[in-house]
Amino acid sequence: MDSTHEALEDHIHSFDGLWRGGYWVGDPLDPVRHNDYGFLGYVSVLYATYHACIRPYIDRATCALEIGCGRGAWTRAMLDAREIWCLDALSAEHNGFWNYVGREHQAKVRYIQVSDFSCSDLPDSHFDYLFSFGVFCHIVKEGQFAYYRNLWPKLKPGANCFVMFGDFDKGALAFKHLSRFRISRLTLRAFLSGLRRERWQRKHNWHEKENRPPVSGQWYHVSTAETADCLRSLGYEVVSPDIGINLRDPVVHFRKPSQPC
Repeated sequence: MDSTHEALEDHIHSFDGLWRGGYWVGDPLDPVRHNDYGFLGYVSVLYATYHACIRPYIDRATCALEIGCGRGAWTRAMLDAREIWCLDALSAEHNGFWNYVGREHQAKVRYIQVSDFSCSDLPDSHFDYLFSFGVFCHIVKEGQFAYYRNLWPKLKPGANCFVMFGDFDKGALAFKHLSRFRISRLTLRAFLSGLRRERWQRKHNWHEKENRPPVSGQWYHVSTAETADCLRSLGYEVVSPDIGINLRDPVVHFRKPSQPC
C-alpha cells in the first residue's frame, strides 16, 4: 500500500464520530429557514433569478430577446450575448435606457418601441433565448397569450424562454404566510402596505370586472395553469410551469421544441 493510499484512508477515518445524527446545515426546501450561513445565507429574488434564468443560457453565440426592458436592469445582465433585442411600450428616452445600459453597447443591443403584441419588427427564426420579468403581470391575459402566439415564428427550435407573470393566488398565499417567509422584522407599515396592494390588485383585476377600463400600470391575474395550458396548446414544451424561485410570482420556463411535435 503506497503512502498516498494510506494518507487517503487516514483522511476518511478522520471523520469517525463526527456529526452524530448526520451532518445538517439547513433545510434546502425551506426558502427562509435559518441555516449555518447566517446572514450570508440569503440572496435577493432578482439575483437568484439571474443565476437560474440568465447566466446558464447566455454566451457569446446567444441571440436574446427581452420583452419589457424598462431602464435595462436585466439587459445589462445579458450583455455577454451576441445580440439583444429589446421590446418596450415606452421609448428608450422615456426609460433612460441608454443612459443606464451604455451607448457603447448599441452595436449589439437593439431597442424597439412597440404599439402592439404582433412582434412584427422581429426577424423570423432568429432568437434562441427569451426573457421577461415584471412585464406580463401588467398585460391583460389576451395580450400575454398574443405574445406567446406571435413569438413562435421568431424563436429558433430549442429556444429557452423565461417569463414572470402575475398569479394572484400565488401572491395571496405568499402574503398569507408572510410571517413564515420574512427574514427581517415585519413593521406595521410594511404589513399594511402589502395588504393594501393585495386588495388593490383584486379590486382592479380586469378578469374579475371585464367591463372596467384598465388602470395604467395595474396587475392582471392569469393562473399558472392557464399559462401552461396556453403554451402547450401553441406547441411549446413547458419545462416548468413555475420554477419556484420567486415566492410571490410565478416564472414559467418553456421551450420551443427542437423537433416538430
